[in-house]
Amino acid sequence: MVTKKNINQAIEKVVNLPSQFYNLENISIYSLLEETGYFEIPDKINEENILVELVNHPECIEQWLDWSENKRVTSGWYFRKSKNGKYIVGYFPEKETIKSIESSYASELCAKFIKREIEDIRKE
Repeated sequence: MVTKKNINQAIEKVVNLPSQFYNLENISIYSLLEETGYFEIPDKINEENILVELVNHPECIEQWLDWSENKRVTSGWYFRKSKNGKYIVGYFPEKETIKSIESSYASELCAKFIKREIEDIRKE
């Protein structure tokens, strides 16, 4: 049975994925995401409730920026800070059907990135 507590615990673990990935050795990001419980409730975790967790733990935003910067993939979502001080979420390589999003609100864009990123990981 899925409870609000289960959902909140999963969101907390999802938001801390980069930290867990770098602190643990020899475990894939797929396995870590699976351990959060996200695979059982992907429709219960959305950008809005991820944003709430990020507001409570803003230090995680920097971890996700680092995660995005350190990815070594031929395609996928990215989250970065632009030269003008704003934040950008987009997809590499660029596609006409997927437009990048730019904003001054790091937490909002980070929430968008996280949801897109974990969905891509889940579908691997």
